[in-house]
Amino acid sequence: MRAVEIALDDWDECVQLVLVGDLHLGHAQTNEALVEETAKRLEAPNTYWIDLGDSIDAIRMSDPRFDPRSMPDWIGLADLVDLPRAQVDRYRHYFGRLGSTCWARLFGNHEATLQKYSERDIYRELSDAIGLEPGRALGYSGFVRVRFRRRAGEKQRVVDTWTQTLYISHGSGGGKLAGSKALNLERLVLGWDADIYVRGHTHTKLVLEKRVLGVSPKTLEIVDKQQVMVNVGAFLDGREGYPEYTGLYPQALGPVELWFYPSKKLIRVVQ
Repeated sequence: MRAVEIALDDWDECVQLVLVGDLHLGHAQTNEALVEETAKRLEAPNTYWIDLGDSIDAIRMSDPRFDPRSMPDWIGLADLVDLPRAQVDRYRHYFGRLGSTCWARLFGNHEATLQKYSERDIYRELSDAIGLEPGRALGYSGFVRVRFRRRAGEKQRVVDTWTQTLYISHGSGGGKLAGSKALNLERLVLGWDADIYVRGHTHTKLVLEKRVLGVSPKTLEIVDKQQVMVNVGAFLDGREGYPEYTGLYPQALGPVELWFYPSKKLIRVVQ
């Protein structure tokens, strides 16, 4: 777990953050049309992104979980020698030019398992594939503090700020219904102090927006603040393979976006 701070002077602009997770590149059930659409979305102005891990499927032929039916059509015979390398190359194909706008990257359980049994730092390979600044590779979970600054005057001094802290985690747990996943989101506030909580892993798109009451640090006025909790959707279609065998229900796919309006000190969630 690590933390990173992002400072932006886009006070009067809408800053858009795209939360991406569970791409599982290298699996036949990954919706690569949606992956390509998402990558193009990230090229828009004032748009940033976070990758929550399981970016690739990270399963080798020697892995007991390997299923030849899960191979996408872009995997060739030569790629079978090193499937993770081919998957990293695919990740680079979509996101290689977008490293400068990535606020943070996490690794998921798929990358962690590969590293555990192969002594290979696939997490670093993925981060290097997009040219990510080393300080933005936070681990399995971490904090992102975003500081929006308003500047004014000839010397462009900072006259106002708005800070939002995100706790991000690849996530854990699961289940067929949304109840346990919503409860796990709500429990995050018991252990991690943040304004926004984001996780993946369960392949379930879920958003909770709340208000938290408190006392102003400067007066005795009762104030409230916005609190957002997000579980991002995956990019795996889920019609065949493991989800089909275990009877998991189809889920909404793709990222969740957070639109920040610093001048209004407001967040809008877009699914």
